Amino acid sequence: MAAGGSSETETGNVEAEEDREDVFTVEIHRGPHGLGLALVDGTKTPLRISGIYVKSVVPDSPAARCQKLRTGDRILAVNGVSLVGMDYNVGRELIRSSGDTLRLLVAKMDTKSSSETSATN
Repeated sequence: MAAGGSSETETGNVEAEEDREDVFTVEIHRGPHGLGLALVDGTKTPLRISGIYVKSVVPDSPAARCQKLRTGDRILAVNGVSLVGMDYNVGRELIRSSGDTLRLLVAKMDTKSSSETSATN
C-alpha cells in the first residue's frame, strides 16, 4: 500500500511541475545587425498572456550563437530592469536602447525537460 501511495504522490509532483518555468540569465553582445531576436506581444499570440516573448531567433546572430534562446521564451528583464507588467512597445524599446551588452532574464516554458528534471531530482 505504501508503494501505491508514493507513486500517486510522484505523479502529482510531475503534474505540478509541468507548468513550472525555468528562469535563467543570458548575456548577449549586440552585433552590427542587432541581437537577432524577433519579439512578439504575448497578448497577440494563442497564449493571450501579457509579456514580451521570443517570436524567432535569426540564424547566425548573437542571439543564436548564445544557444539558449528559443521561440516561446519570455523576456522578464533587461539589464536588471523588469519588463513584467510593462507595455509591450515600451519594453521592446527598452531592449532596443539598452546598449551593446544586454543581460536578459528569461523564462523558458518547457514541459518536456521539467519531467526529466523531476526524475533526476
